[in-house]
Amino acid sequence: MGISRHWRLGIVALVAALGACSSPQGVKPNMAVPGPRDDAGGDPAQACGKVTEAPLGQVGTLLVWNTQDTLFVRLSGVSPWQLTESHAYAGTSAPGNWWDFPAQAVHDPYVGTFTYAFALADLGANPGDTLHVAGHAFLMTPSYNFNQAQGHTEFVVNRCGTTPPPPGKDIVVFNDINPFDNTGMANDNNKLMVKNLVNYTTSGPRGTGTKVLFDRGRDSACGGTGECNDSNLSTMRSIIAGEGFAIEELGSTAGSITALPADVKVIFLWNPRETFTNGEINVFKQFASEGGRVVFIGEWQGYYDAITLENDFLGKMGAVMTNTGQAVDCGYNTLPQASLRPHQITQGMTDVTIACSSVLVPGPNDYPLYYDSSNTKVLSAVATIDATPLPLGFVQPARVTLAPQSLHPLLNPSSATGY
Repeated sequence: MGISRHWRLGIVALVAALGACSSPQGVKPNMAVPGPRDDAGGDPAQACGKVTEAPLGQVGTLLVWNTQDTLFVRLSGVSPWQLTESHAYAGTSAPGNWWDFPAQAVHDPYVGTFTYAFALADLGANPGDTLHVAGHAFLMTPSYNFNQAQGHTEFVVNRCGTTPPPPGKDIVVFNDINPFDNTGMANDNNKLMVKNLVNYTTSGPRGTGTKVLFDRGRDSACGGTGECNDSNLSTMRSIIAGEGFAIEELGSTAGSITALPADVKVIFLWNPRETFTNGEINVFKQFASEGGRVVFIGEWQGYYDAITLENDFLGKMGAVMTNTGQAVDCGYNTLPQASLRPHQITQGMTDVTIACSSVLVPGPNDYPLYYDSSNTKVLSAVATIDATPLPLGFVQPARVTLAPQSLHPLLNPSSATGY
């Protein structure tokens, strides 16, 4: 004999109530609660940047993403589990008890997924802010097995659209020396790029700085007689001097950077191979907070064996982008205007000359400057620096060196151009 719908719902309610041992007295898991009754929908494919997934206990998943003005929180059961009631939270502080979550809904009939929407303005959240996101659900199978599950994750609100960050207070990454050597600088567009790198308007005292620092210390792959010595950079140096800036050498060693002179506006870090301490990172963060610009020049794995160091440096400075080490467009190539992206650094440029650049994978809040000849791989990008100081306790990691010929068997590791 079959069980009627009303009897079935009564049994479900009883089982759910008995299973909710963490509920406060008098609260039933399938109670009529305030909050949304309609699924908010939303499409993770339309997310601005990264979509975050976290487990919802052992029987479900929690999916989080944002669009321009909305944060979406999707709770899902893993088959055959379905949601009978769900609760969601998003905010700048850690979540409390699930029965206090502001968004709640009862699902009759049961559903496989349910999505909540939170207005970012109501949360007081902007791109780059970290939110705590949590979900809780009561779940049932067709055979009336009962479970409840909870999940919690931290989510960084992604920047939407293609508007680049303002200049200054940023870190600019070129994984290629050659746009700045004399051959690359024979292109007037490369000369313009250098002018744009040092001539920018920003808030803070560094905006009126009159000096540019070159750091070719730290066992630089191109220091001394390497490919970014004074002779090979003579055109670039003359362009910077012609813009009214004095170039000074830093020549840092591990731990030696304790302050940067007040009149420095831009610092170029050329292929460093000695890890920066947290104290040095904090000097750069302070420099950026005052309007300074950091330019990191890496290279492809094989010529430059400190990819791990570069990625560690970028992450600590607040850039999510990473250098993959992959070399593209080796030998000198002039990339067309289609490869460029609008930014203060590329303003007025119609192309750019490079040679054997490594590929960058930008994060959601990093902004590409130009792509490779196929217009699919990012070769240079910029990110706003997170000025929050790091703790000083730090153990320098061993530098990871990969076998260059195993990655690039046809390229010459003694030349930045690959030939």
